Amino acid sequence: MIPAGGLNESLWAHTLGETMAPKPALEGDIEADVCILGAGYSGLWTAYFLKRFNPSLNVVVLEAAMAGEGASGRNGGWFMGSFGGDIDYLAMLDGERRDRARQLITGTVAKGGSLLASLGIDCDFHHGGNLHVAARYPQQLKRLKAEFEHFRASGFDDSDIRWLEADDAKKALNLPATEAAIFTPHCARVQPLKLVRGLARVVETLGVKLYEQSAVTEVQPQQERQKALTAKGSVTANILVSALEGYQRLLGLDGNTSLPIFSMLCATEPLDEAQWQSIGLDGRQTFADASRLITYGQRSHDGRLVFGARGGYGFGGAVKTRFGFQPRRLGEPPMGDMFDLRSELLSAFFPALKGVELTHGWGGCLALSRRFRPHAIFDNTTGLAFIGGYGGEGVGASMLFGETLASLIVKPDSELASMPWAYQGKVTEILRRWESEPWPWLGYSSSGALFRAEEKLLVSRPQSKLTSGVSKLADALEAFMNRTD
Repeated sequence: MIPAGGLNESLWAHTLGETMAPKPALEGDIEADVCILGAGYSGLWTAYFLKRFNPSLNVVVLEAAMAGEGASGRNGGWFMGSFGGDIDYLAMLDGERRDRARQLITGTVAKGGSLLASLGIDCDFHHGGNLHVAARYPQQLKRLKAEFEHFRASGFDDSDIRWLEADDAKKALNLPATEAAIFTPHCARVQPLKLVRGLARVVETLGVKLYEQSAVTEVQPQQERQKALTAKGSVTANILVSALEGYQRLLGLDGNTSLPIFSMLCATEPLDEAQWQSIGLDGRQTFADASRLITYGQRSHDGRLVFGARGGYGFGGAVKTRFGFQPRRLGEPPMGDMFDLRSELLSAFFPALKGVELTHGWGGCLALSRRFRPHAIFDNTTGLAFIGGYGGEGVGASMLFGETLASLIVKPDSELASMPWAYQGKVTEILRRWESEPWPWLGYSSSGALFRAEEKLLVSRPQSKLTSGVSKLADALEAFMNRTD
C-alpha cells in the first residue's frame, strides 16, 4: 500500500504536536463485515459513516504504514466545497435534483467545520474562503473570466462565487500586476495531518479496528466474500473497500482506472506581521493564480506561507513518498530538484520575500481518474467498493464521498446513493481505463514541459508570435487531456 518514509520532510509532521507511533499490525486471521484498505480521509470517513448508519457493523481498517502517511497527511490543506468534475456531474441532473446536488457539494465546508468541531478534531480549521487571482501576465484574466462565466452558466450565484475587480483583489492578495480575482466562500484552511490523525482516533472510539503496519499483499475472492492478505494475517469480509487513492495501482484492483500523480509543496519560515501585511490574506483565505501550473497556497496557523504547484508522474505509475528536499532561500539559484518550480513561482508571486527561507519541502501521491470522475462505487455482486480519484481535491470531497459510499452499502435508497458520483457495478465498466505506458508518461511529461515553457514566455514575451503559438498548442493539449469522450 504505502511505502514508509518521507513524512518527516513535511511541515505538517513538524507541527503535529504529537508523536506518531504506529499501532500494532494485524496478526492472525479475522473476519469482518467491512474491510477498508487505507487509513486516509476516504477510508476513515467511510468507516465513520458506516458506524453512524449501522453501529453494529464490524469494520476493520488496514493501513500499510500509519494513518496520515499517505496523501491525506501530505496535501495543501484546502477543505473545499467543490471537486474536479463537479460541474460535469451537475450537468447530468436538472431542476430540483441539480440544485440539491449543488447544495450538497458547496455545503461540504460548513458541514465539515461543524462536524469536526462536534467530534473534537482540532485541525486548525479556518473557514476563510478561496481566492483565484488573475495576475503577473494578461492572459490570466482571459482564463479567469472564462472560469467565472462557466460557473455562472452552471447555476452558481453570488452566494457561491463573486468577481473582484483589481483594487479589491489586490487588497485580498497582493500579487504583481493583479487584474481581478474570483472569491468563493466554499473553502477552508486545515492542517491536514491533524485532521486525519484526529479522524483515526474518532473511528476507533466508534469501535472500528485499525491495524497499522499491515500492508495488504493480495486480495482473493472467497465465494461472494473478499480476503485481504497481509504479512502476518488476513481479513475475510463481506465487503472490501479500496480507499488507496494514488496507491491503488500497487494492488492492481482497479484495472488501471486511476493514475498516481505526485503532489509537491514547500513552506517558508514563519513570516512577521509586516511581511503578511505586504501579502494580504487577512481572512486566512486559500489562494491560487490562473495559470496552467495549478498553484495552491495557504497561510498556516503558525504564520508560514505554504505553497504547491503542478506535480509529477513516474513512468509506470511509480509511487514516491520521499523527495530529498534541501532548505533554500527565495531568490537563490535553482538547486536542480523538483522544488525549483515552487521556489521560482513563490519568488514571482511575492518578490518582497526574497531571502526568506524555505524550511520544508514534501510531496504525496494522489489519484487522477479519467475525465475527472471522482467516485464512490459499490459492486454488490462481488462486495468490492472503490472510493477516490479526486485529482488532488479530496480533502473536503472525501467526507462527502465517504458518506456516499457508506450510503451505497447501508442505505442504497438514500438521496446520496442516487447522486451522479455514486455508482453501482464493476469499476472497470464504470470508469474509463488509462492507456498503457508510455502514453501516460509521455502525455504528462510533455504537458508539464509545454505549460512551463508557456509560463516563461507569457512573463517575458507576452505579445510575441512564439508565445501565441505555444499558448494555442497548450490550449489544444489541455482540451485533449480534458476531453470527455
